[in-house]
Amino acid sequence: MAVEISFESNVRDFTADMKAFERKQIPFALASALTETARWDVKPAIERQIEIAFENPVAFTKTGVAYRWASKSLLVSSVLIKDIQKRYLLIEETGGVRVPEKRAIVMPVGQKVNAFGNLPKGTVKRLLAQKDVFSGRVNGVGGIWKRTFNRKTKERGLQLLIAWEDKATYKPRFGFYDTAKASAELHFPRRFEEAFDRAIATARRPTQEFGSISPGP
Repeated sequence: MAVEISFESNVRDFTADMKAFERKQIPFALASALTETARWDVKPAIERQIEIAFENPVAFTKTGVAYRWASKSLLVSSVLIKDIQKRYLLIEETGGVRVPEKRAIVMPVGQKVNAFGNLPKGTVKRLLAQKDVFSGRVNGVGGIWKRTFNRKTKERGLQLLIAWEDKATYKPRFGFYDTAKASAELHFPRRFEEAFDRAIATARRPTQEFGSISPGP
């Protein structure tokens, strides 16, 4: 899950009337601008989008945003989601149905969740330690159930605490690619101009551009 940033074709008009010395600085300026755009603009934009798209996201999710440098030989930078975070963020980007690899998906039913919308660690173990709680399938519904008893009516029943789901349906809500594209297109032109100015200011100019003195006859 990554987006590549490449603007090499966009600067052709910019270099049309340049001297040879100036054109030589283009690859360096492009590599710098692409890297800076990925690092200082697109990556933070994705991290902010995570805060917007997901209510109280865990810090681990934001640490999954990374970037790769561009170089003079490879004028492409990229912003990506690391493999571990990608496992659960990809479906938030594309939407679809998630099927668990091994165990069923835990769906709290009337249970307290933490600030991140997840069951607190140890909740399942704590519930199953209670004498009136068991894990099983009732009327085709798998999950963790609690045996109940109404003292007034003397009726016994079952309360579903956690449901085991064999799939979960997601709608697209991340906006990773749209956010990355918008940020890159907004910030790259300024980053390139700044990088090009730095390249010209620090580069050594060849002697022939300033003229030369030929020996007399």
